[in-house]
Amino acid sequence: MNTFNYEDIWKGVWGDMQKYGPVHRHHRRIFSIMFESLPKEEIQSIADIGCGEGSNLYFLRTQFPKAKLFGFDLSNTALESAKTNLGIDFSVLDIQTEIPDKNFDLVFCSDVVEHLENDNAALENMKLCTKKYALIATVQGRMRRNEKSIGHVRNYAYGELRQKIESAGFEVLQVVEWGYPLYSPLFRDIISLFPSSEKYTYGKYNVVKKAISHFLYFVFMLNRSDKGDVIFILAKV
Repeated sequence: MNTFNYEDIWKGVWGDMQKYGPVHRHHRRIFSIMFESLPKEEIQSIADIGCGEGSNLYFLRTQFPKAKLFGFDLSNTALESAKTNLGIDFSVLDIQTEIPDKNFDLVFCSDVVEHLENDNAALENMKLCTKKYALIATVQGRMRRNEKSIGHVRNYAYGELRQKIESAGFEVLQVVEWGYPLYSPLFRDIISLFPSSEKYTYGKYNVVKKAISHFLYFVFMLNRSDKGDVIFILAKV
């Protein structure tokens, strides 16, 4: 059982990373491209599994303005921030052992399954609450030593996530891999070798942190979109 304290990490570590971090911004850029293949008028309800402080829900609202949004997370601290930011109801939920009490046209899950001891059960539970589509994003390839400090229990082997998603009962529609070479392996290796550099990515973002993040976002535009350690899978039931 993963006993990692997500209340503490949301209070003092993750902070503004989901909002301003260059990799998270690229996540949303790639999500928007993948969403172009969906019939948006059919997406009336969306669940963000592991919604954190709500940044992706803001993004999902721009993509599907008519959809009803639902946020689920293990952390009360994250949900309190999300409630403040979005003004809608959220629920504490462990997708490994619990299933939402309703089904959704789109189940969205970003940067979550790498934290879960029982990812197979989580994917199966996501399938049970998915009416139409699911979009899941995580990391694969070599796991760096610093990742355990933020609750990672794995990086997926290449091809492993697709296999697990299909085993859970989904039909895979699209796979995108991103990040090579500037984010993975270069940036991930630098962060791993120099743990003190993490202070520039964690916590609240001042003007300097925002400027660095903005610069890295444009640098990371040079990454390939068909190779890398960030993987996005769009699937349907």
